[in-house]
Amino acid sequence: MPVEMEQFMCRSDNFGVLVHDPKSGQTAIIDAPEEAPILAAIERTGWTPTMILTTHHHVDHVEANLALKERFKLRIVGPEAEKAKIPGIDETVEQGSVIHLGDERIDVIATPGHTAGHVSYHLPASKVAFTADTLFALGCGRLFECEPPVMYDSLKKLAALPAETVVYCGHEYTLSNARFALTVDPTNSALKERAAKIEALRADGKPTLPTTIGEELSTNPFLRWHDPAIRRHLGMEKASDAEVFAEIRKRKDNF
Repeated sequence: MPVEMEQFMCRSDNFGVLVHDPKSGQTAIIDAPEEAPILAAIERTGWTPTMILTTHHHVDHVEANLALKERFKLRIVGPEAEKAKIPGIDETVEQGSVIHLGDERIDVIATPGHTAGHVSYHLPASKVAFTADTLFALGCGRLFECEPPVMYDSLKKLAALPAETVVYCGHEYTLSNARFALTVDPTNSALKERAAKIEALRADGKPTLPTTIGEELSTNPFLRWHDPAIRRHLGMEKASDAEVFAEIRKRKDNF
């Protein structure tokens, strides 16, 4: 039986997610951006959280850790490389670590770039991934602690997940990401169609997530470094994939 999901907004543009294993009754919180919306989601669903899966140390992903730990006596899991910066951490994980939510296997993927120790969580049986601030819908995270080749390698790992994998990201950045994507991939008909849908969703106040790996591979320029049309548009036909990625990231920083 696949896990059940409850996605909701926190702060100004963060996503919170509860992940519930109906068989065992166990529930994970993916990051803890803000206590009140998380408590509201817990009340709405009736799911009692048993752990927080932390992706990285930024305050807008860990602010509610200690309050939730005190209230629910849950365990906090997070990246080994950032354990000193994650409040209340009980268990550390790294590339290749496996944890469980009931019978549901959760594979840990090291995805540094946005921060040096960022991890993503992949649930292969339920075909779900939580990529936080590494992979966004139509974007990727800013490079605060790493150089472009590090993020490029992380995105390659995520791009290799099955196309049907449903992806939950850390922020509602999709509208601005879509507008930028059209500046580097202006002839992509799938991207144009998706951008129009995103404009409509946001005009109605609706979320643009989750997405899928397949949808990102066809429309997200940060996963399309190999695409001949993008390379021609950038004048980088003979550059390496990593160089094309770095140029796209630089342009987004200045967009």
